[in-house]
Amino acid sequence: MMHRRLFVTAGAAVGLIGVSTPGRAEVVWVAVSGPGNRYRLKMPLGYRYLQVPTHSGTLNSYVYMLPDKVTLELLDIVPASPHPVPSGAALATALEQAQGGMMKSWPGSTVREQRQIQTGPLTGREFVLAAAGDRFVRARFYLTPEAIYSQIAQGPMSQLGSPLVAQFFDSLRFG
Repeated sequence: MMHRRLFVTAGAAVGLIGVSTPGRAEVVWVAVSGPGNRYRLKMPLGYRYLQVPTHSGTLNSYVYMLPDKVTLELLDIVPASPHPVPSGAALATALEQAQGGMMKSWPGSTVREQRQIQTGPLTGREFVLAAAGDRFVRARFYLTPEAIYSQIAQGPMSQLGSPLVAQFFDSLRFG
């Protein structure tokens, strides 16, 4: 009987040890459609949506901060009236200027990567910044006559290549 109690107690202790090291919680992703169905993407459940009228249009923002302090955000800036979008070299220059403007939000950051990207019919620009405190900023910009889109993730450098960040960027579709 004593021998049996020892095994039961040992089994319970092993169970407690297993419980004391919780696994990482799964993030539940939900489909989001932007105003007028101009775009679709996936955001973690519990994201915040904010629509703000501005002097020149409307700002739509979808934001989620993950438990490990990675922030995901899509900004959709809709001008009051459509505007022409340059093409070719002029578009590349406009996207570079947008990148330069955004970098001002992270003073002292350095560019780790930058490239032109194609998402469906839209040409955009993606870049990764190394920011203070061993942090990253990964962003994509798209310019259209109807809106300016920016998709941003930021957090600890160790999370730059995480599946969560990758899924957020890979989920965006236009049209």
